[in-house]
Amino acid sequence: MAQPEYLSDALFIGAHPDDGEILAGGLMASLAEKGRRVILADATRGEMGTRGTAELRAHEAAEAAEILGVERTNLGLPDGGIGREMEVSVQEVVRAIRKYRPRLVFTHSGSDHHPDHNALHEAVKRAFFLSNILKYDTDQERFKAARLLFFWSHREKLPPRVDFIADVSATYEKKIAALKAHRSQVAGTGFEGPETFLTGDLFWHRLHARFGYFGSLIGVRYGEPYLAEATLRIDDPLLLPDVT
Repeated sequence: MAQPEYLSDALFIGAHPDDGEILAGGLMASLAEKGRRVILADATRGEMGTRGTAELRAHEAAEAAEILGVERTNLGLPDGGIGREMEVSVQEVVRAIRKYRPRLVFTHSGSDHHPDHNALHEAVKRAFFLSNILKYDTDQERFKAARLLFFWSHREKLPPRVDFIADVSATYEKKIAALKAHRSQVAGTGFEGPETFLTGDLFWHRLHARFGYFGSLIGVRYGEPYLAEATLRIDDPLLLPDVT
């Protein structure tokens, strides 16, 4: 079988604007700095969020994408209802995969605290398979991405396993700057509104502690954890970086 023609290196799909920055912003920025084409797709506009409006959040998301050096798109799925019409959600993800033809697809891990995250996890898993099915018709050419990977998104639990941790020490400040571009959502940006988890006094402490912990497992300052849908292939273990 002929190798697929990749049009991008990685497609990250988050449920809401700011999910990608919180959970995978360091790796996205690192890939972009290496000259990789990275696409960040927000499944929803975040219109059900306690703070801000869909229009404001779109503006913030565009600023954050510029900081990370990635391209951004929105799938237009209903906030709070990704799982309500699952077939529609699956089809929109298939369209995105076929449009951007990424080598790698990233999305939320399963068993999350947020129903939209769980629903998107299932939708992307199905779409990853269906995007290569000839008779699944979206008026696009079928396409098979190489791998499906998950960023760990449960905020209260540790993952049962970690398949790899990305060293994001060099891009961590860029990740934080991109997250702070979502001024309506996070603490310390001067936006007035009701308090949420992201605006609580401990949010930044918990964020730094989380990614500092995963960094400590590989001997670096900050790391982001990832899971793989299938077993990872390593042909030459000597090429793996040392852990100090």
